[in-house]
Amino acid sequence: MRSEATIHTLSLGARLTLFYCLAILLATVLFAGVVYWRLQANFTAEHTRFLEAKIAELKVDLNDGHGNPQALLSEIVKETAGTQLRQYEARVLSGARVGGETPGMGADLPVSVFPASISPREVMNHTRPVSARHHRYLIASVMLATGTKPLELQIALDVTRDAALVAAFRGTMILTFLILAPVLVLVGLWIATRGLAPLRRIADAAGAVTPLRLSERIPTIPPWPKELAGLVTVFNAMLERLDEAFGRLSRFSADLAHELRTPLGNLIGEIEVSLRRPRTAEEYRATLESNLEECRRLSTLIEDLLFLARTEHAEVTLHRERIEVRDICDQAIVRLTAAARARDVDVHIEGDADVKADPVLLSQAVANLLSNAVCHAPEGTAVCIRARKADDGTVAITVHNGGVPIAPEHVPHLFDRFYRADPARSHGVGQGTGLGLSIVQSIMALHGGSVAIESTEDAGTTATLFFPSMKSLT
Repeated sequence: MRSEATIHTLSLGARLTLFYCLAILLATVLFAGVVYWRLQANFTAEHTRFLEAKIAELKVDLNDGHGNPQALLSEIVKETAGTQLRQYEARVLSGARVGGETPGMGADLPVSVFPASISPREVMNHTRPVSARHHRYLIASVMLATGTKPLELQIALDVTRDAALVAAFRGTMILTFLILAPVLVLVGLWIATRGLAPLRRIADAAGAVTPLRLSERIPTIPPWPKELAGLVTVFNAMLERLDEAFGRLSRFSADLAHELRTPLGNLIGEIEVSLRRPRTAEEYRATLESNLEECRRLSTLIEDLLFLARTEHAEVTLHRERIEVRDICDQAIVRLTAAARARDVDVHIEGDADVKADPVLLSQAVANLLSNAVCHAPEGTAVCIRARKADDGTVAITVHNGGVPIAPEHVPHLFDRFYRADPARSHGVGQGTGLGLSIVQSIMALHGGSVAIESTEDAGTTATLFFPSMKSLT
C-alpha cells in the first residue's frame, strides 16, 4: 500500500520515466535471457551430437578391428596425440583395467570423475559437464559390446572455448544492463520533459488567466498534439464562457447600480426638499405619495430580480404539465385589462394549442410580452395573441402590435438585462425595470425553447415563443 501511495505522489514525468525504464529493462532482460538460453542450448546440443557421432565412429573402428581393443586405441591416439588443441580425449577400460587413453588425460580426467557406463543410444541424456584446472569438459561413459570382452569407453569433449564464449556473453549482458539502466533514466527524463512540454504550456497559459485578463487564450498555432488538441479547444471555450459571463456580470452590476440610484436619488431629493422648511399637510402628502411610487418601483425591480434568479436556477423546481395556451392567455389578459382600457387597446386571441410547461412560468412569460405590447401599442389599436401547433408538434405563441418599429440596431440587445430601446416607444406610459424580456428568455431556456422578436415598419412588432414538441420532452 505504501509503495502505491508513493507512486501516486510522483510527478507525471517521473511516472513516465519509471514505467518507461522498467518496460525497456524488462524487455532487455527478457531478450538477453532468451538469447543466452538459446545459445547455451545450441552449444549443448552440438556437443552432444559430436559425442554421439564420435562414439559411433569409434564403434565402427572397433568393429573393423574385429573387436580388438588395439584397433580402437590406435585410432584414439592417432586423433588426439601430438596436439594441444585436441577436440576430445578418450580412455578405454577393460573391466577395471585401463587399456589405453589419450596422452595426459589422467591428470585432468581420472577414471573416477566419469559417470557409470551406459548404452551409446543414451548419450543424449547422460552427459555431464566437469571442470578441470583451466578446462571444461562434457563427459560420458558408454559400454561397447565386443563378445566376451566388454569394453568401456570414457570420452570427454573439451568445451572450454564455447563455455568461455557463453560466459563472456553473460558478462557482456550484465555490463550492458548496468550501463543501460542510468542511460535509460536520462533518456526517459528527456522524453518525458519533451512530451510534457505542451502540458506545461497549457499550465502557463492557465496561470496567466486572471479576472482582469479573461481575454487570454491558449494559442492554437503551432498545432497541438492530437491528444491535447481537444483539451485546448475545451479550455479556450471555457475561457470564452467565463469572459462572457464576467462581462455580463459587470454590465449587470453597473446597470443595477444605475437602476437603483435613480429612485433612491429621487427619494433622497424629495425628502431633503421637504425638510428644508415647514410644509403644509398637502405638500407632505404629495411628497409621501411620490416617495411611495418610487418605493413601488424599487419593489418591482427587486421582485423582478428575484424572479429572474429563480428562473435561472429552477431546473429542480420546474413543474411541467399539459396546459392549454388559451387559458394562460386569458389569465394574462385579465391582469392587463385596466392598462389596455386606459390606452383604448383591444386585446384578442386567435387559435389554440397545448404545451407541456410550467403554468406559473408560462403565465409570467406571456404576461411580460403582452404588457410590452400593450404599453407600446398606439392608442385605439389592437394587440393580437396567436397560438398555433405545427405538424412536428412544436408550438409557437406570438404577440403582435402595430406600434412604432424597433430600430434594427436595438433588436439583438432587447433580451439584455436593463436594456431599453428608443424611449420614443414608451408613449409616456411609464417605464418598466428593463428585466421583462430577460425573464422571458430565461423561462424559455428552462423549457428548452426560445424567444424571438421581429419588428418592421409595415408589419409592426411580433414577439414569438417557440416550444419544442412534447414528444421530445418524454
